[in-house]
Amino acid sequence: MKRLLASILPLILLTGCIERAVAPSDRVFPSKLYPYEVTYDAAEFKQRRDVLMQKIPAGRVVIVTTNDVYLRNGDVDYEFRPASVFYYLTGFEEPNAVAVLRKHRSAPGTCEMIMFVESREGSAVQWLGPVFGPEGAVQYFGADSAYEIGSFASFLHTFLASGTVQGVYGNFDANDDVESIFSDASGGSISLHNLDSLVDEMRPVKGPLEIGLIRRAVEVSTHAFAEGIRATRPSVYEYEIQATLEFVLRLNGCPRTSFPTIVASGPNITTIHYQSNSAMLSDGGLVMIDFGGEYGYYAADLTRTLPVNGRFSAAQATIYDIVKSSHDAVIAAAAPGVDFSTLTSLNIDLLIDGLLQKHVITGTKFNIISSGQYRLYIPAGLGHQIGLDVHDPWPADAGKGRILQENMVLAIEPHIYLNAGDQTVATEYRGVCARVEDDILITSGGCEVLSAALPGTRAGLEAMMNR
Repeated sequence: MKRLLASILPLILLTGCIERAVAPSDRVFPSKLYPYEVTYDAAEFKQRRDVLMQKIPAGRVVIVTTNDVYLRNGDVDYEFRPASVFYYLTGFEEPNAVAVLRKHRSAPGTCEMIMFVESREGSAVQWLGPVFGPEGAVQYFGADSAYEIGSFASFLHTFLASGTVQGVYGNFDANDDVESIFSDASGGSISLHNLDSLVDEMRPVKGPLEIGLIRRAVEVSTHAFAEGIRATRPSVYEYEIQATLEFVLRLNGCPRTSFPTIVASGPNITTIHYQSNSAMLSDGGLVMIDFGGEYGYYAADLTRTLPVNGRFSAAQATIYDIVKSSHDAVIAAAAPGVDFSTLTSLNIDLLIDGLLQKHVITGTKFNIISSGQYRLYIPAGLGHQIGLDVHDPWPADAGKGRILQENMVLAIEPHIYLNAGDQTVATEYRGVCARVEDDILITSGGCEVLSAALPGTRAGLEAMMNR
């Protein structure tokens, strides 16, 4: 069913101590794309654990825990999200959980998983709802055995005292209680190794389940972003655009954003991770929207730079076109076997060439790049992996750099930031910034732009804003 914002009772949005009534819109918000359901594939999670255990030396075990529940204020907690490493290995979403992984004694080359999870009964169920419990951990999540979380401390004492464990790989920075239990049980006599570094090596190349979830996260995010673009106009507030983006996101099955939404207009645009979202958009200015949804715990990450009044000025168009030209060239060059540093160098060359050719800056490309001056205009990297984290780990191969492989997913985000006070920039361009970010999947013959449905050209953005 189509939803009219005008049918909602008048909204009161707050920013700081200012209360402002928001006029209803006559725009029709989109209906849901289609039903979204996360498919859990126990076989894929088991395969990950088996691969991990092949990396673990004999006599070592893995103890992986999820995030703690953190107090926000009073008796209200922050929204819980499982630790990415824990979820990657188990698929288990609930708090108060630990998994012990060891080489399977009766099935060489595979992993045995012992889980410790929360159990609820009586009033706890009435207040907090049911949980899978130990039986569910075995039935649905592939645990070989499972117990109530309260028994983990006694289990670990006995397990480590057996003399069969020579070392532990853990992610104890995710949960102070589990770290404390391990310290007490080991007495400092068991070596502790970093688990994240081993799992990080596994995460860059995505499996079929992961790619499907990222596709859905990107699809919903582009759908929401289009509505955010249409909502952009002079005199609206940054938080109103944020509200539009996140409303459509939730409407279509994404429970949260993959990072805090950035809607940066006017002078705020020069702050890369601006988060206040409290200013009014001004006619003639720019607004940069950096936004992405999370679906099935997998992220999307998209950026567009828009003219607030729906038409780029001459100076704004010049900078935007330089960025978009590099964006297109980098994506065209992305393919298996390409070193990401090669794409980074290509991006810097093209952006600096463009700035020089348009007389935005002066000097020689060699001097600007070799001296590091280019960082005044290109302050951040070209892009990053996305997955369970919006900045997914991407360890460099020893001696090889970061080589693109089929089924990697990256956010590519060429940008130019020209600060208002930068005397090396021609006057009419000071304060103008642009960034275009899309999510790409590396394929056997190149790459697929997962967010291609969202316009990226100046003409496409202006047309969407002026419908």
